[in-house]
Amino acid sequence: MIRDKILTFLYLPDGSHEPRAFQVRRNAVWALAATVLVSLGASGWAVLGHSSRMKDAYLVETLANQNHELRSEIDLLTGELETLKRQVAQNFDFQNKARIIANLEDLDRDVAEVGVGGPQMGFAQSLSSIDAKTRDRLFTARGDIEKLLRQARLQSRDYEEILSHLESANDQIRTTPSLRPVNVGFVSSRFGWRMDPISGRRAMHRGVDFSARMGTPVYATADGVVTYSGVERTYGNVVEISHGSGFVTRFAHLQRRLVQKGQKVTRGDVVGRVGSTGRSTFSHLHYEIERNGERVDPLRFVLVD
Repeated sequence: MIRDKILTFLYLPDGSHEPRAFQVRRNAVWALAATVLVSLGASGWAVLGHSSRMKDAYLVETLANQNHELRSEIDLLTGELETLKRQVAQNFDFQNKARIIANLEDLDRDVAEVGVGGPQMGFAQSLSSIDAKTRDRLFTARGDIEKLLRQARLQSRDYEEILSHLESANDQIRTTPSLRPVNVGFVSSRFGWRMDPISGRRAMHRGVDFSARMGTPVYATADGVVTYSGVERTYGNVVEISHGSGFVTRFAHLQRRLVQKGQKVTRGDVVGRVGSTGRSTFSHLHYEIERNGERVDPLRFVLVD
């Protein structure tokens, strides 16, 4: 019952105990109710805020994991692009050697770069929400991919041109020294200026040295006729072959000479054995190519180094 702003509450216990009455001011009841409601509201708000923060934290963690995965994919893509770039560069090198054999001019470096103008505005705008470092890497990767695709198309057309010339120039192929003169060993000294291993002075090396075991077979690198087979003070046992079209090959420091002057040889015939005769410090083959009377780098013509 309510009387004079006092609320009376009757408590009826179990059993034979008498009822008890409690009186509480109405203001105190309303204050208690308000306190409870405020507490419940604050608790609910706190729970909602905590849930929102948990959700945000989960989203941040998810995005961080996705970014980490994307960066890993970009790293992998960048590594694969570098491998493709090296392969494309090797293909251009091989093509230039093939163009020599096909009697075609070298592919111009500017042409090989297959440059293209104009900014990629649409692609750049699509990356505007990504951090600057990642955006730059993706932009660079896309440019590299597009360039590689253009170079691949250029190489495809160039191979078709080379094959067309080679099909009509089989005799020239047979007489162009493009084989490796030994099947084993490694290049121990390249064409060009170097420190002479005997005099210790800087001198022009006009051939390529292939380091190989004593007695390793030495092969004719093209069809031709032996124009010299003998012994010289510097070259030791040496064989010289004329191939026509201005090409002459020379094989020096041989252990043995297996062909005679005037003998016709076919591409791949064994003409001698690797040795260390003449002015030599170790077992190796000194191999030279002359083109129209001028000694040139043999590795320009060797299709497989």
